Amino acid sequence: MKIRSQRSIPILTICLAGLLLTSATGSAAPIFETTGYITGIEGLSFDYDTGDNTGIFEASLSDLSYGPLAFDFLGLSISTATQTLGAIDAPGNIYFQGDPGTIYYANLFGVGAGDFDTGLYGVQVAPVPIPPSLVMFLSGLFLIVVLRRRSTVPTR
Repeated sequence: MKIRSQRSIPILTICLAGLLLTSATGSAAPIFETTGYITGIEGLSFDYDTGDNTGIFEASLSDLSYGPLAFDFLGLSISTATQTLGAIDAPGNIYFQGDPGTIYYANLFGVGAGDFDTGLYGVQVAPVPIPPSLVMFLSGLFLIVVLRRRSTVPTR
C-alpha cells in the first residue's frame, strides 16, 4: 500500500475543489422570463424576486417579431419599489446588482408597428455566473498560500 505524501494531499484537494467550482459556474437558469405581443401602445409591468440568489443579474430584451418593422419603440427598465436600476430603449441587456428578499419590476414599454400594429417581445432575467477563469485563478492563489504556509512550518 502506497502512502501519499502530506504535500500532495492539499494539491489534490485544491484541484478537486477547483474542478467542482468550475463545473458549478456554467450558464444559470433564468429566474424570470416571459414573451408576449404588444398591440398599439402598451406598458406592461412584471414583478419577480431573485429567490436566494445574490450578485449580478442580466435582464435581456428581445424583439422576436419576424418583420423588421414590428416595433416603432421597444424599451425595458428594471426597478425596485424605490429606484430604477437600469433602462434600455432598444433590444439589448441591462446588468444590475440583486439581493435576496427584494421584489424587482420589469417594466416594458412598446409601440407596435407594421401591417397589424403588433410586435412580439421576449424578456428574460438570469444570474450572471462566475467566470471559470476567476475560479481557477482563486484556486491557484489558495494553493500557493497553502504550500507557502506548509513550507514555513518548522519540522521536528
